[in-house]
Amino acid sequence: MDAQENDLSNEAAALADILKWSANLPAWQRDALRRLCGQSKLETADITALVAICKGADAGSPLDANHVRDPAASHAVVSLGALHGLSHVNALAPGERLSFGKSGLTVIYGDNGAGKSGYARVLKQLCRARSPKGDAILPNIYAAGSGTPAASIDFFIGAQKRSASWTQGSPPDAMLSAVSVFDSRTANVHVENTNDLAYTPLPLRILAGLAQACQDVKAKLAAEVKAFQEQTPAVLSKPECKPETIVGKLISGLSGKTKPETIEKLAGLAAEEETRLQTLNTDLASDPARTVRQLQGQETRIKSAIEQLERLIAAATDESRAALRGAHTQLATARSAAAAASANLFADEPLPDIGSDVWKALWEAARDYSRASAYPDRPFPVTKIGTHCVLCQQPLSEEASKRLSSFETFVQDESKRREEEAATAYAEKLDEISAHAISMKDLMVIVATIRDDVGQEEAASALRREILQLAWRLRAILRTHGLAVLPDLPPPGAISLDPLRTALSGIATRIEGLQSEASSPQRAALVAERDGLADRKWLGVVKSDVLAQIDRLKVIEAVEKASKDTATTKITTQSSRIAQALVTNRLRGRFAIEVDKLGVAGLAIELQQAKTTAGVPFFQVRLINKPSEPVGKVLSEGEHRCVALAAFLAELSTIDAQSAIVFDDPVSSLDHLHRDRVAARLAEAGQTRQVIVFTHDMAFLLLLDEACRATKDREATPVAYRLISRGTENAGYCHQDPPANVMPLDKVIDGMKTHLGNVKIHHERGDQAKWLREVTSFQDQLRTTWERAVEEIVGPVIRRLSRKVDTTGLIKLTVLTDVDCTAMREAFGRCSALLHSQPGEINPRLPAPSVIEAEIDALEKWIADIRSRQEKAA
Repeated sequence: MDAQENDLSNEAAALADILKWSANLPAWQRDALRRLCGQSKLETADITALVAICKGADAGSPLDANHVRDPAASHAVVSLGALHGLSHVNALAPGERLSFGKSGLTVIYGDNGAGKSGYARVLKQLCRARSPKGDAILPNIYAAGSGTPAASIDFFIGAQKRSASWTQGSPPDAMLSAVSVFDSRTANVHVENTNDLAYTPLPLRILAGLAQACQDVKAKLAAEVKAFQEQTPAVLSKPECKPETIVGKLISGLSGKTKPETIEKLAGLAAEEETRLQTLNTDLASDPARTVRQLQGQETRIKSAIEQLERLIAAATDESRAALRGAHTQLATARSAAAAASANLFADEPLPDIGSDVWKALWEAARDYSRASAYPDRPFPVTKIGTHCVLCQQPLSEEASKRLSSFETFVQDESKRREEEAATAYAEKLDEISAHAISMKDLMVIVATIRDDVGQEEAASALRREILQLAWRLRAILRTHGLAVLPDLPPPGAISLDPLRTALSGIATRIEGLQSEASSPQRAALVAERDGLADRKWLGVVKSDVLAQIDRLKVIEAVEKASKDTATTKITTQSSRIAQALVTNRLRGRFAIEVDKLGVAGLAIELQQAKTTAGVPFFQVRLINKPSEPVGKVLSEGEHRCVALAAFLAELSTIDAQSAIVFDDPVSSLDHLHRDRVAARLAEAGQTRQVIVFTHDMAFLLLLDEACRATKDREATPVAYRLISRGTENAGYCHQDPPANVMPLDKVIDGMKTHLGNVKIHHERGDQAKWLREVTSFQDQLRTTWERAVEEIVGPVIRRLSRKVDTTGLIKLTVLTDVDCTAMREAFGRCSALLHSQPGEINPRLPAPSVIEAEIDALEKWIADIRSRQEKAA
């Protein structure tokens, strides 16, 4: 590194050093530096973009030589020639040319809305003002077609003329960075904390902005990490899995590097594993003895189901059907025999159907009544003459007694006994077979036992179909066995009882295993097996959450890795190095001189290093005698701006070359107590370099005009005036002539003479309308010029809009006489009466050109005469 590279005592060199230093910074920090070179601070949108670059979502645009001042420019004298060829710049008229004086001051005046700020914005872009982004140029929103703002500029490097074209978004000529632009909004002096004024040179401000960006980006990244962490579902933040299982260890060590296929492999259970888990859950749900009792209950239910099904199988066979039909046939035969006997025995009885079932029911009721109530102590039937019939309640006759005896004999007869035996046998067989039928309730219990206790859902479904088929067959047997011709029935289906018998065997084995000691290795193995299966089942339920969490963890790890690029160690080292080089005793001394020149309350102020934030040193503006007192409480707003201007001029003193400086409304908020000091300082600067001042403050313009005049201490500062005005549709029309208020009286008078010579033809041709307009204009100009002439005469003592009274010029007022005053008042009155009508005149005659010419000559002679006498008096 050569001597020039080691010299960081001026802003351009420091910025170039930052550019070289930034080459090894992360991409987002290089992009942040680029932004900070074009704006005073980073906005929320900037931080959001930088976060994206830090995370690798965007490559960014790094700082390069186009974004910093060219160090070579700080060693060359660069001045501006003219700004022209502007297009799509606000509402500025195309084709205008704004030229600048080659030396001294160029004061560019424009009322609000005249377009002055549009030209100033272009210069801020071309000359790399500290915050060109804040003055981004917009095209004319009312124009039919809008394009990209562009301009051309003529400038000089020493005596060599150069021209350059510029389009917004493209870098301007690097040598133009030698031209400094002052804008109090981006000055290096700013209010901090409790009315403290802090001084931060641009290179240090950029580094401070980078350090703050590191904190902001880190905070954004931390917020992102927190947001992702808060998205972790509760099922994973407090997982149900056991820490010692494979799944538990996997979940506890979950990271962005966890392979999704590992999760897929472990998640969920196969059907046999699910059955095994249910078995283990049942076995280990409580103490072994209780589980054994539960298993024994299952065993009983399964055995009962087997017995029911075996009976159903036996009852629904063809053999069972044949046995039931045989019993029914025997009953029918016995009943026929008894009926025949009854028909023969009671053929002569008066009533029919003696011996029928209805009759037998009646007879059995009569027997019960007789034995229980009527004649409990006598054998049935009671046939003694004179007793009463238990059926008709009439006294018994001999014939009735014989009839009762015959009825009882019939009932006790052998054929009837055989009928009853056959009926009993049939009923028993029917009850036996019917009892083997299975109800729907029993069917549901059996199916549930197979499905839930045995754990075989498919077998339960198949067995249900088989049971229903057999149950239907059995119902058919019960309903059709008494028919004369038996209908064909489908063959009985086979019911497989093997699953139930296998389940019984498994239950027995489980009971045997559970009856061992609870703390045995066998039980521990069962617990471990159960937990492993349960956790795998749980993982199957939350698999999507786990896979999503892996994705979140990948993002979190990437963000945390990116956050490592927000360290400020390198920034601390670089800023300390630049601070030591920039804020030197030379700069401190020059700052104090500039503050004194600008007359900031007559107080002694200096720069002191006050603090270091994120490795970036800050310098406070302090009162020398009261360093603990916040300067912001002492200084007014105008004084505050003066301090900022002092810092700006002090910084320029560190650059040997005297390139042009541009001031954009340097006194827009200054109080009147400081305008003259600022004007004097700018006039002084114009002695050694080109100074361009944009202003809309007429009072300040007059003060500049006065400050540029020659004094006893120095020669006059060359001053050129430019006027910017607004038209009907466009603004920014440029005029070489200064505003009328500052145009020299001689030039004003010459202008009136020339104009009169051009327009008097309207009078000669008799065009009264046009001549009336001209006379009206001359009337106004003459009155205004007489007022300015009076102002000039008293100017050696006091000037309009100035608070200064120059007592040394009082002698020049002694040359005035009564004749001077009378001549002025008479001429002023004549000017006022040029268009006034006389009494009785409806259409007064307009003055001839010779009358106006005489009034101009009178004004010119009055001024020349008094000037001559005042010069002699001085």
